[in-house]
Amino acid sequence: MDDDPEFAAQFAEGLEREDDRFETTIATTAREGLARLETDRIDCLVSEYDLVDIDGLALLERVRDRDERAPFVLCTDAGSEALASDAIAAGVTDYVQKETASGEFPVLANRLVNAVETARTQRHHERQRRAIETAREGISLLDPDGTFVYVNRAYAECFGYEPAELIGEHWELLYTDEDAATVHEEVLPTVRAEGYWHDESTGVRADGSRIVVDHTLSTTDRNGLICTLRDVTDHRDRKRDLERYETIVEALGDPVYTIDSDGRYAFVNDAYAEITGYAKADIVGKPVSFLLDEPSVERGTDVIRELLTSASGPSQQTYEITVETSDGTRIQCEDNVSLLPLEDGEYRGAAGVVRDITARKEREWELEQYETILETIPDEVYTLDANGRFTKVVPPIDCDRTVSGYKPEEQIGEHVSLVIDDDDIRTGEAIIAELLADDDRERGSYEITLRTKDGDRVPNENHLALLPMEDGEFRGTVGVLRDITERKERERTLKRQNERLESFANVVSHDLRNPLTVAQGQLSLVLEDRDDDRLETVAKAHDRMQGLIDDILTLAREEKPIAECEPIELAVFARRCWRYVETDGVGLETPTDAVVRVDTRRFERLLENLMRNAVEHGTARPDQRAQPTANGGEPIDVGVTVTVGDLPDGEGFFVEDDGPGIPSDERERVLESGYSTATQGTGFGLAIVDRIADSHGWSLTVAESDAGGARFEFRGVETRR
Repeated sequence: MDDDPEFAAQFAEGLEREDDRFETTIATTAREGLARLETDRIDCLVSEYDLVDIDGLALLERVRDRDERAPFVLCTDAGSEALASDAIAAGVTDYVQKETASGEFPVLANRLVNAVETARTQRHHERQRRAIETAREGISLLDPDGTFVYVNRAYAECFGYEPAELIGEHWELLYTDEDAATVHEEVLPTVRAEGYWHDESTGVRADGSRIVVDHTLSTTDRNGLICTLRDVTDHRDRKRDLERYETIVEALGDPVYTIDSDGRYAFVNDAYAEITGYAKADIVGKPVSFLLDEPSVERGTDVIRELLTSASGPSQQTYEITVETSDGTRIQCEDNVSLLPLEDGEYRGAAGVVRDITARKEREWELEQYETILETIPDEVYTLDANGRFTKVVPPIDCDRTVSGYKPEEQIGEHVSLVIDDDDIRTGEAIIAELLADDDRERGSYEITLRTKDGDRVPNENHLALLPMEDGEFRGTVGVLRDITERKERERTLKRQNERLESFANVVSHDLRNPLTVAQGQLSLVLEDRDDDRLETVAKAHDRMQGLIDDILTLAREEKPIAECEPIELAVFARRCWRYVETDGVGLETPTDAVVRVDTRRFERLLENLMRNAVEHGTARPDQRAQPTANGGEPIDVGVTVTVGDLPDGEGFFVEDDGPGIPSDERERVLESGYSTATQGTGFGLAIVDRIADSHGWSLTVAESDAGGARFEFRGVETRR
């Protein structure tokens, strides 16, 4: 650090030119330098004494607060013996003047390298000391005569002592008299002669209890002895624990594995072998790439590296892998990996628990699809919790506000009463109660009026469904709102038109019926006194006029929407209608067990009109005439047969006859008002049938029956069997 950028750059360039191991970074203030220490890896800090924001010795104090052993070289052009003395007393690693530094880069570079290496050595020794102090293995140092000069805590605690209590004591303190004699006569001479001794022996704890330990004794460079021990009892306990753990791991439903430091499988349980399709013996010893694809191996390597370098971070991580099984199948899995305990600070491998998440990934993909659908449908979608508060709102496509004019986040957490009136809320609650009580019913709908943020009122159709239950507990609802402003306006317009049409039809009917009734009355009087074929023709004309008036009025009234439908048995209803139609010489067949929902008054008219149409137009074909009677008498004419049955696709029903049929080029025209091929027909019968079908929401198709007669097919019918 130096507030003279030119000198700092020259200094850095000289060091890097002298030794390519140097990589320098420049800071012109103490604040900037301290910030670099927090973010960058700095092995050695070289600083001017006179900085703009702090002096070099104060900076040293702050650096030492962060790292007591970091090399710190004070380089200044304002040096003095007093400053040098203060710097050395403060703990600087080295002290040089700028004039010397500028001309002696080889010397300075060497001094910096030595400072860094010394600091690293000290840190290494410190880590070693801490490792020995904290090691679970008992470690002690003895002089050539067997007296303790150092004991770590694990060694002392193994025998029930504090480390300081053993310093200066002879090794034989920890053994029985018999073993102590062996120490003098055999162990120590053997170590001095051969440099090594290892065996199990019986130790004596501070409380007099006995333990069996595994001892290793070897000589050091200074003719001393280093002793390590393991409590064999604990080892045996750990062995039993290991056996229990292995039993548990094998019994786990989840696949488990361990890998060594080279990334090769060291252990897999049965579940892991089963998910891969290989035998355990085929997996152990193989690199992880044997089962994992390249991206999975790379992710695993990154996870291990992060766990190793993050001392205070998490001890395990979860990441996704792809396992390639023996038959080539690729399975998406979740791997929960942890490092195996380090050995002398060295990486020994890792353990992992694998979970097959293929089904979960598929569900996530489905969820993404559903979310995309929600974001692209033209209607608004929302969810409510069990208390009726918004938890999610998705406006219609291409809208950033909801139907009620709020931003989605403005509605989240608010009660539904923010936009819906109390009466509509009660209706919705009643539908929810019905859905909860009926397992076969999945959804319901009703009309509501939304209050917008601006105070307007917008009619909507609200489609409700229950959110999935959790342990049988109601969790809320999902709804779809559809703006029906245009539909309601069309309904109002249609209602006005129907009212005008009804009024017109009533006026026409009334104004025509009165004079027609007068004419029919006068004609009846004349017919009492006279028998004239021309008067009969007039009477038939009056009847035709009466039929036209009735059909016109009926046709007008069939435009009205259906208010309510009820279920009826199609066969039973058809036979009832059959009784009210003059059907001499005509038969009825009803091969159906369907139940349909209809407006009974209008449906009765539909069936009766079709039956009359068959009677009026279904004069027996030439091949049906003059059939002999059963007793051989005079032949009689046989009429047509009308059949009411189910469509093959299950979407509706048909009414057909075996009469002469309708030519293909006239099948569309027969549904038009006023079209008729019968001399006595009004031409409104089939038009009325078409209107009734349309008012039910059905589609009507005119076709030919198998026998060549007329066939009327009705689809879109709500039926059940």
